[in-house]
Order: sequence, then C-alpha cells, then structure tokens
Amino acid sequence: MLLFLKFWLLVLWEEIIILNSFISQKKILFLTICFILISLILTPSVFGTPSSLSGKRKEAEELKKDLDEMDEKLSMATENYNEACYLLNKTKKEIKTNQANLDKATKDLAAFNLALNSRVEGIYKHGEVDFVEVLFNTKSFEDFIAQLDILKRIGQNDAELVEVVTIKKAEIEKNKCGLKKKEAKQVKFTAELKSNKSKLEKEIAERDDLYSQVKGQIANLEGQEAARRARLAQSVRGGGGASVSRAPGAPNGGVVDIAMRYLGCPYHWGAAGPSAFDCSGFTMFVYAQVGVGLPHSSKRQYGCGARVSRDQLQPGDLVFFGSPIHHVGIYVGGGNFIHAPHRGDVVSVDSLSNRRNYVGACRP
Repeated sequence: MLLFLKFWLLVLWEEIIILNSFISQKKILFLTICFILISLILTPSVFGTPSSLSGKRKEAEELKKDLDEMDEKLSMATENYNEACYLLNKTKKEIKTNQANLDKATKDLAAFNLALNSRVEGIYKHGEVDFVEVLFNTKSFEDFIAQLDILKRIGQNDAELVEVVTIKKAEIEKNKCGLKKKEAKQVKFTAELKSNKSKLEKEIAERDDLYSQVKGQIANLEGQEAARRARLAQSVRGGGGASVSRAPGAPNGGVVDIAMRYLGCPYHWGAAGPSAFDCSGFTMFVYAQVGVGLPHSSKRQYGCGARVSRDQLQPGDLVFFGSPIHHVGIYVGGGNFIHAPHRGDVVSVDSLSNRRNYVGACRP
C-alpha cells in the first residue's frame, strides 16, 4: 500500500511539472502543498512515527514509576540502616562502660584480697600475742568477750567484702558476654541492611541508566518530529516559540535560615553535611548549629520534642513521613518544608500537600 501511494505521489509530481505552464499559480501552490504533506506522511521511518514516540514515552513513565518506588524503598532501607548504626553505637558505648566497671571491680578485688591475706597472715603470726593483749587490757570478762567479737567481725567483714566484689565481678563479666553477643548480632544485622541497601542502589543505578537511554531516544524522536514539523511550517507559513518562567519563594526564620543555606546540596545516603545529606542527616546537621543534638535517624528524631498538630506547625518544626517513619524535613511556613528528598535529588523546598504519607511533627 505504501509503495502504491508513493508511486502515485511521483505521478502527481510529474503532473505538476507538466501542467506548470497550463494552470494558474494558485493551483500549482495547492498541488505543491499537497505533495509536501503527503511526502511527510509517507516518510515516517525517517523521522520516527508518533506511535513509536508514544510507546517510548509510556516506557519512560513506567520506568520513572519503578524508580520512584525503588527510591521509596531505598529511603526506608537507608533509615533502617541509620537506626541500626545508632543502636550498634549505643551497644558499643555500653560495652565500654561495662569494661570500665569490670576493670574497677578487678582492681578492687585484688586490693581486698591483699588486705584479707595480710590480715590472716597477721593472725597466724601474732594470734597469741593479740589474745594475751586483749586478755590483760580488759577490765572485765564482758569487755574481754566484746573485744574478741570485734576482732572476729573485722575478719568477717573483710571476707564478706571480698565475696561481694567477687559476685559483682562475675555479674559484670556475664554482662560483658551478653553485650558481646548483642554486638555481634547487631554487626551482622547492620551488615545485612547495608548489603540490601547497596543492592537497591545498584538496581536503581541500572534502572536509571535504562531510563536515561529511553529519555535520550525520546529526545531524538522528538527532535526528528520537530524537524519534520519545521520543514512543513517553513514550506507553508513559518513557526514561533515560547518561554517559561519559575517562581521562587520560601520564608526564613530561626533554623530555617540555616537550612536554606544548603539548598541545592546533593542527597547522599548516610551523609550529614556539610556538602551532602540524607534526610535525617540534614535535620541533624541544621539543628546542631543551634546547639540541639539529634540522632541520625528519622524514627529517633520523632521522639526528640513535643508533638505538634498540623494546624499548629511553626517554622523550624520537624515534619515526618512514612509508616514506619523513614523521612523527615524542616517546616518553613506557608505549608512548605525543606528536606533532602532522595537519591538523585538535592536539598529543596516542597509542599506538604505533595506528600500523602505525612504522619506528624515535633518541636525539638
């Protein structure tokens, strides 16, 4: 069919040439335009068909949807990893404190044992002298019995003290074993989370490359289509252009002033400034500059201040998203918040209305 139409197209062009001297210029112009239109329609393989462009756009939309879902998973994986790191560091501090207690107990036990041994040695060497001294230095039998009881209790107290410290040391050593096991489990769990996160990042990078390729193909097809239309427009009546503009705007105040300085800084998981951030790393970094310490975990940050209802939000409040919580930003007023969104993005201001998974806010 296509060859048939092309054949008649050539016949039409020959007729135009033959009739050029017999018909009016208006008819020639009309036939020429018809020829151009038909030729453009019959050469889609050169410039790309609308259906192929539509198909590529649909493919790009599906890839973008997949990337958004994977970014959400990566955001959750990153915050889970941050939480695991927080707990692991907490356990390491507990181990350090426990070791200090164990060292002290060991030192005390050695000192008490030395004192007890010295006292026992003295009793063996000078027991009779001590007994005679007690006998002749007492004024009554009751006083003598009391003095002997004191000597006996001194020995008992030393022995009991050694026993108490020994028991305490054993408990600390047992706690040390428990903490070591806990640390080993947390190290393994943290490594698994990191591995899972790395796997997601690799999958996203591969999907992102594919998305970029498709976008490039779309741009190429769009360029071909634009060229085709430009040829047609130039042949018939010419063309024009258009421009777009962007509207900035976000209020400042308090920690908001500090946060706004980092607009445009790239997102990077696990980063906490000053040139790159993940979501909880960004809020932690900003608040640290006003003397407020926050943990590097959006879940933990949710418990670091008084809860605030959405209609009572003030600039500087932390706003949280996801169930379980895996994202955090700083409210800047006017229904907007500043945050480090996700991989491939930068610190930016967004509207709360654009997020469907808002869960609450707190005021550190």
